[in-house]
Amino acid sequence: MKTITNYKGVISIIIISIVVLVTACKEEITGPETVPIRAEIKQVIVNNSIFVEDIRDEVKTDDLDSVIVTIPQGTDVTQLDLDIIYSYFGEIEPQPGITDLTDPVYYTVTSNIESREYAVIANVVPPNLTSFLITSPREVVAKITGDSIVLKLQEGIDYSNVSFSAEYFGESIVPSVDQTIDLNVDTSISVINKEFENVYTIYIEWYKIIEFTGVIYDGTVHPNEFLPGAIESEDSTMYTIEDHENALGGKGARFTSLLYGGNDKGSAEFDYGDLGLDDQPDEVTVIIRGKGYPTHAEDHRYIEIAVFMDVWRYQFWVEWNGLDGNGYTQLPYEEIPGGLDPLAWNIYRLTANRITGEVKIYLNENPEPLAQMMPLFMEIRDSENWKASFGDASGGNSYDGVYDYIIIETGGAYSPVDLPLSKIFGE
Repeated sequence: MKTITNYKGVISIIIISIVVLVTACKEEITGPETVPIRAEIKQVIVNNSIFVEDIRDEVKTDDLDSVIVTIPQGTDVTQLDLDIIYSYFGEIEPQPGITDLTDPVYYTVTSNIESREYAVIANVVPPNLTSFLITSPREVVAKITGDSIVLKLQEGIDYSNVSFSAEYFGESIVPSVDQTIDLNVDTSISVINKEFENVYTIYIEWYKIIEFTGVIYDGTVHPNEFLPGAIESEDSTMYTIEDHENALGGKGARFTSLLYGGNDKGSAEFDYGDLGLDDQPDEVTVIIRGKGYPTHAEDHRYIEIAVFMDVWRYQFWVEWNGLDGNGYTQLPYEEIPGGLDPLAWNIYRLTANRITGEVKIYLNENPEPLAQMMPLFMEIRDSENWKASFGDASGGNSYDGVYDYIIIETGGAYSPVDLPLSKIFGE
């Protein structure tokens, strides 16, 4: 019996030992001291600055971790009240609190596996604007460059009671985001921090939605019909209608029988008012698609465009040896960028501004005008006229060219970018 009792005692001791051992192992597995934790600063909080959280960049420099804390200019960096959040179950030295960040302050974070040193650095910045957005009457995102706010606004919209939102670094913004601004009067936005102020100037770039409001004629019918009142000469045989596979309507209106050296007038003239357009426009755009026919006659012309506004006439022509502006500008074909074959179909665009006197020629819808053709022929007349003409209105030259279509727009002097053919033809 004594032996059995002894055995029971031994077994009890073994069981207790196993329980203790298992319990101890379990604590070792789940206890924080056995989980590898990196020593790091997770966040720096500045309690007595405008912003309570840091804008943090972790930068390695010579194996030293840095935490950059952005501080608005005007804050006393010698008395910053810091809270630092660091690794779980770790320690930090020195203890954060009222800190002078005039120079970097070094903190050592110790975890269960390592110790690492961090430099906490103050980056003092002036008050600044980071975004500016008009929210009404329509949404417009501003471009901020330096101390400039650039807004691209559509013409014809009332911007006298504008709501906006903004993101900024500072104590306040003037006017505040809960106010509206009048962009006809208000020309600046100020971001303020204590005694510091950063002023942004508002610049507006106006644009307008350009819609085609002009007229289009093509060569599918005789010019006497589709150019009402356009031919000065009574001789309607000056024009014929020809089939052209690549023309807009399959046909083109061809100049014929214009006498070289004679006085016959063979122009097709369009009065703006008669066409239902602005009868006295300040800006005009004229576009034609045309081609010439082979000839070797000197001073022979294929196509001529003239725009009349008040007492001014702006014109150019395509002739046997190049583009001409009556001595003001002469451009041989071989000197035209990209070249030009006058006997092939080409698109010629003339834009004229009566107020500035600026006239431009574009070839085949190239977005850049021909610099060599500026200035063009500008002639002051002894009578007031408001019209566009094609062909020769005064005689004295021979012509042999065909027109596919003619477009007249009195809404503005539009480049191929401003008013492309795709918009004109509704493509």
